[in-house]
Amino acid sequence: MMMALCFAGCDGSDKDGPLVDSAPIEVEGFCTDYTAEADSVSLEEGNEGATSGQVQGRLIQGVVADPSDPRFVSFVDYIMDNLDVGGQPTVGRTDADGYFTETLGAGNWHIKTSGHQGSYYCAADLDFTVISGRITRLCVDMNCQ
Repeated sequence: MMMALCFAGCDGSDKDGPLVDSAPIEVEGFCTDYTAEADSVSLEEGNEGATSGQVQGRLIQGVVADPSDPRFVSFVDYIMDNLDVGGQPTVGRTDADGYFTETLGAGNWHIKTSGHQGSYYCAADLDFTVISGRITRLCVDMNCQ
């Protein structure tokens, strides 16, 4: 009986929010100001010596006062294409707060999303560069109209 109770969550993992090496990617103040940060890309220190880079991002919108309004950024599907070598795209879905994390090979990439969010049509397109051993942070404008 005790084992049945422990089965659903005794591994110590936190299922809330995106995880990177068991730590949330949420960075205080990151991608919270639509006017200043929409479609911004930044590079930060990462795991030196790694052969790939990490992409940490968040969707943002400018239609309503809260740029991270879950009606626009929650559980949105995205596609990332490698512009240098092509191949199979990387696909994923944002979490409830609009965050996403991917580990990608170094090079030039493109992220896109599209679809209807309520009565608005939203379509995001953003090019970015991944550098081995670095973290690329994206604040992706949903361009809702």
